[in-house]
Amino acid sequence: MGSVIEALWGFHLNSILKKEKDIPYELGWIYGHEYNDFACILRGEDWNPETKDGELFRVEVKSMVASADESKAHFDRLQHEFAENELLAVFLWDWKVIADQPKNVYPAILDYFVGYALPIAKLRDALHLERGGSFIQKGNCPDGCTIQNCTHVGEPLNASGVRERRSGPDSSKGAGVSYAANFGGMLRMLGSRGKNGKDILKNEYASDPTKARFIDFMARNFPRVARAIK
Repeated sequence: MGSVIEALWGFHLNSILKKEKDIPYELGWIYGHEYNDFACILRGEDWNPETKDGELFRVEVKSMVASADESKAHFDRLQHEFAENELLAVFLWDWKVIADQPKNVYPAILDYFVGYALPIAKLRDALHLERGGSFIQKGNCPDGCTIQNCTHVGEPLNASGVRERRSGPDSSKGAGVSYAANFGGMLRMLGSRGKNGKDILKNEYASDPTKARFIDFMARNFPRVARAIK
């Protein structure tokens, strides 16, 4: 259902934009296996999603189920891969009973966040380091890659040195798992440990209005985030 919500957001936003004759923009759907879902483009102009010619910026859309034990929304793209003007849209939803039809439910949007993606990636990475994780640095790859040819720079490792993404170093696989897959969970990534973790979260909150809006969005809907910033 999350994928349907994400697609419908783009569809309905385009419908609104088309009604506004003075707005020359529309959303283009990015097909294939690209990270982003949409690009903002000029209406009626040529656009090449492979070369990015004709687009103004890109948008990634995520959805989170409010009642799930751990939201499946995953935000694990590496920091250096984001453009400064790239947007992140996150929709919190859950099933609601139709008032006069107690046996029927519908997916209701409960809250949302839209803002620049890069500050949220920086927030995620600061807290990853605080929890004992690390990022592979140039010239220090566990696979022994040469500096010129290493594709693992920036890849996250957890506190046990296990790669967090499938694209991480082969030598950093975990026991019985190919990769940890905990990096970038929208809720999990805001986890902090003790006073030091809370201080980092508060400092990040104060450092950037986009980070603050995202943390506020999460705190409104998840008590453990609200407790962390008190």
